[in-house]
Amino acid sequence: MKQIRIDAPEFRTVGESLPRIDAVEKLTGRAAFAEDIQPGGPILHGAVLRSPHAHARLTHLDVSQAEAMPGVRAVITAADFPDLRFGKYLRDERYMAREGGTVLYVGDRVAAVAADTLETAREAVKAIEAVYEPLEPIVDCLRALEADAPLLHPDLDGYEVVALAAPAGGNCCSENMLERGDVEAGFAESHRVFEQVYTTEMIHQAYMEPHGCLAIHNPDESYTIWSSTQTTFWLRNAVAEVMGISQNRVRLVPTEIGGGFGGKISLIDEAAAAILAGKSGMPVRMVMRRSEDFMATEPRSGFHIAIKTGVSEDMRLVARTMEVVLDSGAFARGGVLMSASIPQFAEGPYAIPNLRVHVRCMYTNKAAAAAMRAPGGPQTNFALESETERIAEAMGWDAVEFRRRNLMPQDYKNLAGVTLQCVNAIETLDAALEASGYDPNQVRPGAAGPGTAGSGAVRSKTVRGRGLGMGNWNVGGFPSGAVIKMNDDGSASIISGVVDLTGVNTTLAQILAEVLHLPMGRVTIRTLDSESAPPATISAGSQALKSMGGAVYKAANHVRQQLFEEAVESLDATPERMELADGQVRVAGAPERTVSVTQLLAQASMKQGPIVGYGSTGAFSRMPSFACHVADVEVDTETGQVKLLRYVAVQDCGIAINPAICDGQVQGGAAQGIGMALSEGFKYDARGNPSTAGFLDYKIPSALDLPNIETVLVEKPAVDGPFGAKGIGEPPNVPPPAAIANAIYNAVGVRIASLPITPEKVRAALREAPREKEAGQTG
Repeated sequence: MKQIRIDAPEFRTVGESLPRIDAVEKLTGRAAFAEDIQPGGPILHGAVLRSPHAHARLTHLDVSQAEAMPGVRAVITAADFPDLRFGKYLRDERYMAREGGTVLYVGDRVAAVAADTLETAREAVKAIEAVYEPLEPIVDCLRALEADAPLLHPDLDGYEVVALAAPAGGNCCSENMLERGDVEAGFAESHRVFEQVYTTEMIHQAYMEPHGCLAIHNPDESYTIWSSTQTTFWLRNAVAEVMGISQNRVRLVPTEIGGGFGGKISLIDEAAAAILAGKSGMPVRMVMRRSEDFMATEPRSGFHIAIKTGVSEDMRLVARTMEVVLDSGAFARGGVLMSASIPQFAEGPYAIPNLRVHVRCMYTNKAAAAAMRAPGGPQTNFALESETERIAEAMGWDAVEFRRRNLMPQDYKNLAGVTLQCVNAIETLDAALEASGYDPNQVRPGAAGPGTAGSGAVRSKTVRGRGLGMGNWNVGGFPSGAVIKMNDDGSASIISGVVDLTGVNTTLAQILAEVLHLPMGRVTIRTLDSESAPPATISAGSQALKSMGGAVYKAANHVRQQLFEEAVESLDATPERMELADGQVRVAGAPERTVSVTQLLAQASMKQGPIVGYGSTGAFSRMPSFACHVADVEVDTETGQVKLLRYVAVQDCGIAINPAICDGQVQGGAAQGIGMALSEGFKYDARGNPSTAGFLDYKIPSALDLPNIETVLVEKPAVDGPFGAKGIGEPPNVPPPAAIANAIYNAVGVRIASLPITPEKVRAALREAPREKEAGQTG
């Protein structure tokens, strides 16, 4: 890892690569995941009957045989839930299919069982009699647009919009468009106009720990639920909504989480476990099998992107349109969020005077799509940066200079009308060029890449190529609250409700230690449940550090101010003249005038009460974080196999609170993007049956597939993050598909416009289009 610091101040604790505070617990196996929770006493095991059809009417449901089986303690159906539809953005979803209603994807819930053993529960599920009338499924989001396509939600017009959704009738659960300038006039004045279509598939977040939860029905009719979730409060709210009870009747306890990446945000089996617990009178644990998790959770949405770009003779982007159709699956979950958000970042890192982005979010008979690391970002960037290279080559331009001339400037007003601050696009691009030794003159089909002689000759069995991709993610965020409790000896404890998914607790502790001038060993942090912690943001969207970090920063300064006010009489000085150092409050410039923090805590406790720090942040506007990646590949032209030789990932991160954690985030984001580029994708047959059941037939990159990912952190302070930090989890996932696609084109001279770029696609492309200068532009 390399750090490039631009106007970055020095700190005591912030900026240090300290070990994660949960490292020992996790390395020794003491960390408790959802499957490890033992509330005491016997526990029942739950299993779910899921639809075998992608689209069908449930004509008959009989659970009597399952209920009669020895060891079965409870069976539930839709009749055990209130008759309502729910949803965070659009109330279009029933938690379980009702008799006489429809199932909308393979894996849709029909019934659930709790039994003494898991084996008994699974056998009882098989004993449930469910009769279906198959209906025509929609497997392709373009088919969903057609006038004669079956309506998956015929009552769409009557659904309640909660937020963001803009239903447009038919199978379109949300339609969004943003426009700037005069696009048609821009195309008319362009020197040349280019058009292309790009597609991506649904992919799984591929976390190691499947979904799991445990529920207890308490004597006061409330419920306690442990879950491997990224969203303590969002999940609590969803459970309460589905069960028809108030939120204070659900205590949601987040467990340790074995990966999420956006796939553990929504309600999954928690409500079923709670109802089973209530009906049986015993705790119920539900843990998905891997095949269930792949079939019935929340994949990344597949995209169909038609992009049209007009350019001038002097390397300027003049006009662009993007027509995006995204596959939302059976319900309007993350699809609606992406549909509303994509127009805000689909312009990528570039300033385009005439731009229109039109997004339609379509129902299909697949599991409902949700967020995955930078939702919508890698898909749109794949199209944007593939076009950047395609246009530059067709025009005979230096692709790096083409990018540089069009990068957004400081205080750029984006398509949504938001003025973007801390725009570090040029700094990020320059750092990537330097770190990788990228030479655009070498990056031409047929030119030798670094370390190769005659790279690009298709007659050879293996050829090498190099590609660059640049992208950004505009980090926004939701509100959070934090409490800091000062102990009598001057140590401090943070009370947080945000899930520690990626080391955020360590960085929160570093923020507190910096403000209060404490060693890390005197700071603890506890992630508490929904009834004990202040409301907190979700651990997703690169916002946990900025949102909760901002709350901790404010709470720590609240403690600091109280200490200074308490010290006024002892030091005969105003708080503005005071500073904290080594357990003392002292007068700046007069180090002999001090009073201990422990003395001040004791004094305050006896007078107005204990010193407690409170801090909160509201929702904040988006700030761009830029990423630029360079990939070196080797392609076997006989087999189509692509081998990654070198990978450089540069990240604009503001101030890195903990550089080692930032390094891990960049490497992880890049690795997931590499998987999306080369191997990952769900497959469905014409009836909507998924053929991807687990890691045996869903290839994610392993250590053997990846080179050492060389990371570079560009540290330039942001204006409103704690100590100048930006969000970092999403941006490194954005450029990999484009960077790798550009590298493959550089190697073999054919552009593949669909992800993943599998060996089969490479071989087919080489057969259909022998090496020649790429065409396809008009104008």
